[in-house]
Amino acid sequence: MTVQLADGATFEEFDALRKRDVDSLQEMFTDYLLEEFQRINELAFGNPAAGYLITVFIHVDGQDAGFMALDAGRHSVEIIYIKPEYRGRGLATLALRQTAGACPQQLALKTPLSPGGEALADRLDLARADNFPHEEARNEKALRTIQDGIKATCTHGKRVGDPRKPCKPCYQKTLRRYAALQLDRYVAAERAVAGR
Repeated sequence: MTVQLADGATFEEFDALRKRDVDSLQEMFTDYLLEEFQRINELAFGNPAAGYLITVFIHVDGQDAGFMALDAGRHSVEIIYIKPEYRGRGLATLALRQTAGACPQQLALKTPLSPGGEALADRLDLARADNFPHEEARNEKALRTIQDGIKATCTHGKRVGDPRKPCKPCYQKTLRRYAALQLDRYVAAERAVAGR
């Protein structure tokens, strides 16, 4: 399914059975995690695709410019990500306005938000949706697992970065594995349902 956003910009639904879609989403989700790590120094939460999400690519002239994962049950955007080379064109604003216009109630952005996300939510008059307690617990468990894994396997010791924080190179390597694992789980479930 393709939805026209503006001249040359479209939404196209993510297909977990299409390798090109899986590879592109994994690359963008990894970039999202790495960028957020640079900003907040730890794992940014949110799923790129899951059974409760509608995930769409944001295309510009047929090229993947970003993606959005929408929790339709809560009328909230779990993640919206625009590739750096496509930023500054108003794509996130366009995508959120289109989604808000089709939403049966006020659209929300899932927290925590980046400073840019906060500004965008304010400008578009979007609500905020906090994580449910079970989501918060799952997020904290994932963060602890990642940090414990880094501490157990890091060979850099205290020679790299702030000694009070996990090793930056190992954290980035772990985030890449985490991104792949998150998407692989969903894709495997979708393939099982499709009988492939």
